[in-house]
Amino acid sequence: MKIKNKGLWIALFTIPCMLLFALVYAAPIVTVVYTSLCNYTTFSSPEFAGVKNFVTIFGDKDFLVSIKNTLLWVLLQAGFHVTLGLIMALVLRRKPKGWQVVRTAYMIPNIIPTAATGVMFTLLLNPSFGVVKPLWEKLGVNTSQVPNLFGNSRYAFWTVTFTWILYSGFNTIIFLAEMGAIDKEIYEAARVDGAKPWQLDRYITLPLMKNIFGTCVTLASVAMVSQFDIIYMTTKGGPGNSTLNLPIYLYKAATLENNYGKANAVGVVQIVIGISLVLLIQRLFMTKAGEEDGR
Repeated sequence: MKIKNKGLWIALFTIPCMLLFALVYAAPIVTVVYTSLCNYTTFSSPEFAGVKNFVTIFGDKDFLVSIKNTLLWVLLQAGFHVTLGLIMALVLRRKPKGWQVVRTAYMIPNIIPTAATGVMFTLLLNPSFGVVKPLWEKLGVNTSQVPNLFGNSRYAFWTVTFTWILYSGFNTIIFLAEMGAIDKEIYEAARVDGAKPWQLDRYITLPLMKNIFGTCVTLASVAMVSQFDIIYMTTKGGPGNSTLNLPIYLYKAATLENNYGKANAVGVVQIVIGISLVLLIQRLFMTKAGEEDGR
């Protein structure tokens, strides 16, 4: 049966979605942008002040450090973390002995809440009663000299990074799903032509993973721009500003200083960085494929 007034039906079905989007996303974003331009604290209503809050935060050394740390974590997460997930997927795809056990074990850290992961590592690496103390004792090291890895600015950043950087099970599952969708006849034809296993991965699997790799990089980057709980549970951005990132800086501005205008200015910068990263990643990984599809 031919449907009449398709435009009307499309509008009827999309209006509820648009209203939900406006209430849940658009309205809060507009509010954040507006209040970032205001003097707004716990004890005062928003009063327009122009770009004062942005001048304040960009003149703060801690804020600049928080941007640097955030972008460095984005690079580590998008580069090492996602690449590790791809390597694990390539290994598990061949189904070596014990692959099912390895796949299950590798996924376990990803189903543990990140806040719980932070608490777990804080206890494990505690220099007084964590696992590091008996290990140092067995090596004959004076335990009084064992550093507090989360409490020392020399080690804190990399210790926090270690708590999540190796656990890329989510990316591994995505890559395995994409690899499973590749037509098996392509591999069979390559084998008939004498291609070795590493050549199958080099010339068939990896090129076909480009778009999904970009998707994983996007998800990892956005997650790092908004990473809060595991950093707060381990170091709270310290010692000093060695593990300070944008969400922690925003949290401190809102809760410790009660300066919501300043906090929302940080939020606007966070949104701009997130959108910029998404657009950049799409350009790097998906533009060429899009152009080929359009031919």
